[in-house]
Amino acid sequence: MKNSEADSNLFDKWHLIVSASVAGLGGLLFGYDNIVISGAIGYLSRCFHLGTVQVGWAAGCALIGCIAGSAFAGSIVDRVGLKKGLFLCAGCFIASSAGILFARTFTQFVFWRVLGGLGIGGASIISPMYIAEIAPTRLRGRLVTLYQLGIVLGILGAVFANMLIQRIGNSAWNTVTGWRWMFFAGIVPAILFAMMIVPALESPRWLMKSGKRDAAYGVLVRVNGGRLAQREISAIELSLATEEGRISELFNMFLRPLLLGIMLAALSQLSGITPLFSFLPEVFRAAGAATTDAFFQSVLVSLVNLVSTLFALWLVDRVGRKTLILTGTMLQCLSFACVGWLYHVRGNGLAVLLFVMTFVAGHAFGNGVACWVIISEIYPTKVRGRAMSIATTALWLVGYLGNQTFPLMQKYLGNDGTFWWFSLAALVNFLCVLRLVPETRGHSLEEITGFWTSDRNAAAPEAAVVHQGGL
Repeated sequence: MKNSEADSNLFDKWHLIVSASVAGLGGLLFGYDNIVISGAIGYLSRCFHLGTVQVGWAAGCALIGCIAGSAFAGSIVDRVGLKKGLFLCAGCFIASSAGILFARTFTQFVFWRVLGGLGIGGASIISPMYIAEIAPTRLRGRLVTLYQLGIVLGILGAVFANMLIQRIGNSAWNTVTGWRWMFFAGIVPAILFAMMIVPALESPRWLMKSGKRDAAYGVLVRVNGGRLAQREISAIELSLATEEGRISELFNMFLRPLLLGIMLAALSQLSGITPLFSFLPEVFRAAGAATTDAFFQSVLVSLVNLVSTLFALWLVDRVGRKTLILTGTMLQCLSFACVGWLYHVRGNGLAVLLFVMTFVAGHAFGNGVACWVIISEIYPTKVRGRAMSIATTALWLVGYLGNQTFPLMQKYLGNDGTFWWFSLAALVNFLCVLRLVPETRGHSLEEITGFWTSDRNAAAPEAAVVHQGGL
């Protein structure tokens, strides 16, 4: 009997591990495909003889795909399910990695990057949504953070692969061939991602709103146990009964969480994290680093990103989401203020590296983790996919504008002015989160939905949101 129970527990843990791994691999591919451009941009710009505006387009075109992918992913998974949505993302990643290897014109390169962007944008919606909907309440913060950990590992993998490939040949080889292999290396985790989706469970909340109660209950029993599963399925039924599932609900009953999600997503990008990683070796070269050193420094920054994310994984269900964002954004503000000053006085390149590291650390344990956790938690089940699409589209739109305008900002504002602008944006992020964002730690998804519809919240919204930063 005891052996049977142990086998059952192991079986249940296996399903949760698979689901968490799927979300983590979705994040890894997000990180890799989004940041691999940082090592390739200098070489492909010479390969295709690109001007300043075209360099910005080469770095930012994938984000156009991200915008489209995030805009439509929510509606698609609301209809077909989260597993099928993840399969579509995997297909985009695989096709993009293979296509860029054989791209012979800049137009072909842009096409395959936009296709990869569709996968990135879709994964940015579906992966955190998937693990948030399947994870037990007590573990949800940490398991959603595994998605961000996957992003960080993908970023580290991209800059490390870039460094190794860059060192294989000389500048001429990298200009013709090397940068293509930087993109193609992403096909390995993309295939693994597709394989892991096969045994993964479907979201119980999607099954419930699709009328598949027995299947949903079976999933909840596997990840929560029988007693908690019964309680949770009753809470889901009650929550679904109060939701109509129409998009119009987002613009009346749930307007507040919709605006909070858009604000969090947009502000997380406004301080420059996407253009920083997209142009990381170029940033260090501008500070006086040699090409090889610039690639190595990019790896060091990504290692800091990883360590800080692991730190956040430990903290997110202990100190809360809001505290992490406030601490992280203030560190980002101070770090880029110092980077701008160092560029202004032509300071030491190692000092620039140090403050870039602290900026990335602030993002990693602040917005990088907590922003995704909150966005995956604050929306009601029936419209969660579409609401996350709207919020994440704002994230990708600001990220695209950052990549597209970064070379122009450097040209017209200088490196010092560019980083001072990003520092000011981080300060705005801090103030908005301090005033407007609630704490969601320790509450089930249905409790959070109930908060937005409660009489208490309607009567005293500011007190409900701001009081002690909690619900």
